[in-house]
Amino acid sequence: MKESSKSIQTTLTTESFWESINILITKPHVINRRLWGNKIWFKYYHQSEFSKYELPPCINRLNDLVTSDNIEKLKTSILNELNVEYQVSDIMSNAEAAIEVLLMELLPKNYIDNQAYQLVCLQKDKCTVTFYDVTPANCEQKLCPDFSYTIELKNSHIVLNAKNDESSKSYNWLVNTLLPQFIKWGLETTNHKTKNHKTKSSICNESLSLVSQTKYYEKYNDLKLKYGKEMVKIWPECTDASKFVYEDVAIATYLLLLWEQDGTNTKKSFVDLGCGNGLLVYILTKEGHIGLGIDVRKRNIWDMYPSNVVLKEKTITPSDTSIFPDMDWIIGNHSDELTPWIPVITARSSYKCNFFLLPCCAFRFDGSKYQRKNSYKSQYNDYLDHITELCKDCGFKIDTDRLKIPSTKRICIVSRGRIYPENEYEEYCNKIDDIIIKDSSNTSQDKNMANDFKARESLEKVRNCTQIDKNVIDSIVDCISKYLLEGCSNSDSSWSIGRIAELNELVQLIPKEQLNILKSECGGIQTLLKNNHNIFEVKAGKVGLRYPKTINEVGSNPKKRKLKHRTIKIQQKPCWFYNNHPQGCPLTDTECSFLHVKMT
Repeated sequence: MKESSKSIQTTLTTESFWESINILITKPHVINRRLWGNKIWFKYYHQSEFSKYELPPCINRLNDLVTSDNIEKLKTSILNELNVEYQVSDIMSNAEAAIEVLLMELLPKNYIDNQAYQLVCLQKDKCTVTFYDVTPANCEQKLCPDFSYTIELKNSHIVLNAKNDESSKSYNWLVNTLLPQFIKWGLETTNHKTKNHKTKSSICNESLSLVSQTKYYEKYNDLKLKYGKEMVKIWPECTDASKFVYEDVAIATYLLLLWEQDGTNTKKSFVDLGCGNGLLVYILTKEGHIGLGIDVRKRNIWDMYPSNVVLKEKTITPSDTSIFPDMDWIIGNHSDELTPWIPVITARSSYKCNFFLLPCCAFRFDGSKYQRKNSYKSQYNDYLDHITELCKDCGFKIDTDRLKIPSTKRICIVSRGRIYPENEYEEYCNKIDDIIIKDSSNTSQDKNMANDFKARESLEKVRNCTQIDKNVIDSIVDCISKYLLEGCSNSDSSWSIGRIAELNELVQLIPKEQLNILKSECGGIQTLLKNNHNIFEVKAGKVGLRYPKTINEVGSNPKKRKLKHRTIKIQQKPCWFYNNHPQGCPLTDTECSFLHVKMT
C-alpha cells in the first residue's frame, strides 16, 4: 500500500494540538462542507500501560450500519481487532488515559447521501491521532477519505501520514484544506487564552445542546422534504427562498423537539409575535400544534396557506392588554423592537407560559436602539447578555443554545419555568414595571411604557433609490457621466470609455440638496449608480462607464438563462450612449441590445 506524507512547521503546543483535534472530532462540519454533523457512538479509554502500543495500519470495515441494538457487539469486535482488552465498565477518564478510541458516524448534509463511519484513535503520549474509514463496504460514501491517515505533532511540525497516493483528491483535501485550518484552530485557541478575560463571552458555543442531535437531524430532513422543497418552488416573496424557508424549517424542528421533552405528548398552544412570512406558524400548525402568528404587515404568502393557519395583521403595542393567558409558548423569532418585550409579555400572560426568543437587532423597551455597555464585546454579544439578564430579572429559569440556521444571529434563549413558586406570581409581575423603567432610555418615571414604544410602520418604505424623483436621478446621472467623459470628443479616432473615478470623488460633484435626498435612501449614490447599470460599472469603490452590450452578450448571460420563464428584453429601451456619448454608441443598430433612436 502506497504511503504519502506531509510535514508543516508550526508553533502549536501540545495543548493547542489537542484543542484542534477536539474541534475536528466534535465539529467536523466546520471544515467538511459535505457534513451536517456527526454522532459519537462510543468512547473507550486505555490505561497508561498501553502507552507503547502500536496501532495496526488498517482496520476491517463494519459489517452493517450502527444501531443501538448492535453497538456493544461492534464495540467488542473493534477493540479485539485493535488487540485491546475490552472492559464492560469504562472506568478510565479522559485525563488519565494514554489512548482513547472512539467510533463516530458522519452525517451528510445532503439527506440522500450515505453516512460514513470513522474509527478514531488518540494516542495522548505521542500527540498522534489516527483515522480509519470503517464504513460498511456495501455503503458507498463520499464524506471522508476512504483510507487511514494520521495527524501528529512532532518536533514542532504537524505531520500527516496517509495510506494513499498523494495525487488523490482526498489526500490533497487533507493537505490543502484540513491541515491549514487545523493549525489555524490551534493558534486561535492559544491567542484567545492570552487575551483579557473581559473579552470572553458568556454565550454558549455548542450547537443544539438542549435537544437530541440525532433526532434533530432526522426530523429536520423529514420536515425539509415535507415542506421545504415545495415551499421554495412557490415562494412569492422577494426574499431569498432557500435561506428563509430552510431557516424556519430548522427553527420549527428545534421547537418541536423542545416541546416533546416534557413527556406529556400534549399539543402546545403558541403565538408567534412578529411572525413575518408566517412559515413557522404554518409548519407548527401542520404538525398538530395550535397557535397563531401576528405581524404589523401582511405578506404575499399568507394567502397561500390553508385556512387553519391563523395569521393576523396587527400592531402589537406592549401593554396589559397584550398578554396571552391561554398560550403555552410565546415565540419571538427575530422580533426586532419586540425582543425585550417577549419575556415581559410571557411573564404577564401566565405563570406556566414559556418563551422561545431568537434576538437579532438590538432594541430597548421604548423601541430605541440599544447602546453597548461593554466595549470588550461585540454589540450582538453584549445585547445577548443584556437580554439574558432581563429574562432572569423577570423571574425565568433560562437556557441558551446555538441553532443550526443560515444566519449569523443564531443564539436563542429558552425559558424553563420560573425561579419562584406560583404563590409569588403577582409579586413578580408588579416588579416588572420597575425593570422596564430601569432599562428604558426614557428618564421619566412613567410606568406606561406603551406611550413611548415605537412600533415599525405597517407599510414598509421602499428605500433603494427607486422612489427618488426622476428629474433628480437624471440630473445626477448627467453630472457624473459628463465628468467621466471630460476631454472626450467626436473627433477622436477611437471610441473612448472615459475616465475611472473613485466614489468619494464623485460625491463632491453632486449638489448638497441632492446628496441629502440620496442620504435618506439605503445605499446612496452607489445604489443609484448600480440601478443604472446599463450606463455605469461600479467595482471596488470605483466608477466608470460600461461598454454597451451586444444582443448576443445579453442572450448568453448565464444569469439571464436561469430565468427561463421570463422574456429577455432586447432593443426596447433607448440606448443612453447613442443619445449622450460625444461619439455615440460604438455598436451598430443591429448589434446593440438597446434601441438606437434619438430622444427629444
